[in-house]
Amino acid sequence: MVECKGMELQSWWTVEVEEMSCFDVDTESGLHVGHSGSSSNSSLTPSQESPSPSLEHVSTSHLPSSSSLPHPSSSSFLSTPTSLSTPYPAPLLDGDSDIEAEVDLPKLEKFLSEEEIQKLSSRERKRQDTINELFHTERTHVRVLKVLKHLFQDPMAQAEILPRDVIDLLFPNLDEMLDIHTQFNQAMKKRRKEEVPVSRVGDLLIDMFDGEAGERFQQQAAEYMRTQFLALEGLKTRQKRDNRLANFLQEQENNLACRRLQLKDMLPAGFQRLSKYPLLLESLLSYTDPNTRQEECERISRALERAREILAFVNTAVREAENTERLREIQRKLDQSSLAKRKDGGTEDLKGNLDLTKHRLIYAGNLTWRLAKGQKNIDLLALLLEDAIVLLQRQDDKYILKNHSIIKNLTKDDNKLTHSPIIKYGPSMLFREVATDNCAFFIVTTQAVGAQIYELVASSPAERKV
Repeated sequence: MVECKGMELQSWWTVEVEEMSCFDVDTESGLHVGHSGSSSNSSLTPSQESPSPSLEHVSTSHLPSSSSLPHPSSSSFLSTPTSLSTPYPAPLLDGDSDIEAEVDLPKLEKFLSEEEIQKLSSRERKRQDTINELFHTERTHVRVLKVLKHLFQDPMAQAEILPRDVIDLLFPNLDEMLDIHTQFNQAMKKRRKEEVPVSRVGDLLIDMFDGEAGERFQQQAAEYMRTQFLALEGLKTRQKRDNRLANFLQEQENNLACRRLQLKDMLPAGFQRLSKYPLLLESLLSYTDPNTRQEECERISRALERAREILAFVNTAVREAENTERLREIQRKLDQSSLAKRKDGGTEDLKGNLDLTKHRLIYAGNLTWRLAKGQKNIDLLALLLEDAIVLLQRQDDKYILKNHSIIKNLTKDDNKLTHSPIIKYGPSMLFREVATDNCAFFIVTTQAVGAQIYELVASSPAERKV
C-alpha cells in the first residue's frame, strides 16, 4: 500500500462510493486529460500545461510512511479558529523576476537576433522553439509554486486560517518541490546566458531526472500529489461552511499575482507539470540530430525514460491513495451483521469481521450474479483485493456482505447451496470463460465452506478481462 509522510488516509468528504471509479484507467488511451494542440513556433501548446496519459504500474514501495489526515467531522477540520487580530502577512513576491514571467510563450526573437535565427536550419529552429518552451514553462511553474507558498501557505499558517494538519494536507512538501524546481529553473537561466543559442540541455535534464536527484524528485513529487484529490475536496467542503476561510481565499485570489486563478486551480500545477515533461522531451529528442549531437541525444533519451518512470510512479501513488480511500468509505458503510450471526466455523472474515482497510484494492467494478433458473439475478459491487474477491450487495447507502443460497432443484426440498461473498485466492480457485457470452465467466472454488461455482457477468468484455 502506498503511504504518505505523517498521514493516514481518511475521508474529508461524503461521497457515494459506487459513483467513484477506482480504475478509470486505460493504459493505452490514458488516465488523465491529454495534451492537445500546437503552434507554429512550438511543438506543444505554449501557454498550457495539461495532464498526459498515465503509464503502467510501477512499484511505490519506497514512499514515506504514514499517520493521520483530518476527517470532515473532526474538530480540526470543522472548527473555526479564533478571530484574526492582524492583517494577513504580506507575500514576499515583490522584486522576484519569476513572478514577472509572461503568461504566453515568448517568441524566440526575444533571445536571438534576426541574423542568428536566419542561420538556423528548419530542424534546429524547431529544436530552439522546444528549448524555449521547456525553459519558459519551467519558469512559470516555479512562479505558481512561489504564489502558492507566499500568498497561501505561509499567510494561512501565520494567521491560523486553518489548523496545521489541514495546511499540511493542502501543501504537504511545497518547500521541497519549490527547491527542486527552483534549482532546475536557475540552471536553465544560467545556460541561456552562457550559450546563444542554447546548444546543450541534456546535462541539465540528467541532473533533474536521473541519479540521486531524480530519485529525490520522484519521491517528493509522489508525496506532494498523492492525496491532492483529498485536499481539493476538503477545501471545497470547508470553504462552504467557514466564512473566514472563504474571505481569506477571496482576498488572496484577488492579488494580481494570481492572474485570476483560484487556489483550486493552482494546486494541480504539480501534476500538470510532471505530465508535460515527457511531451517536451519527446519533441526535443525528435529535433536533435543524432549524427551531430550523439551524446546530447543519449542524455535526452535517458531523461525522457526517467520522466516517464517518475510520472508512472506518481500516477500509481495517486491511484493507490484513491483506492485506499475508497476501501475506507466502503468499510464505513459495510453491513456484515448477517455473517456475524453465524455459529459455524470459518475464518474471521467469514464471521463478519472483515476489515477492508487492512487490504489493498486492485480493482472495483459492477457484476451481475446469475443464479439458478427461477431465481432473480443479483447486482453486485465486486472488490478485487490482493488476496480475495469480495462480493457486496448495495442496499440504500449500505454495502451488504452476506452468504447467498442457490437452489439446485426447484422440485426438491433442502437442496440449497450456500455461497460465500468472500472468495479467497488459492490453488483450488479456477477461472473459466462462458463460451456463449463474452461478458460472462465462472469462478470455481473449493475453499473451506465447500465446492462453489459462481457465474458472474461483467458490464463489457473488457471488464471481464480484468
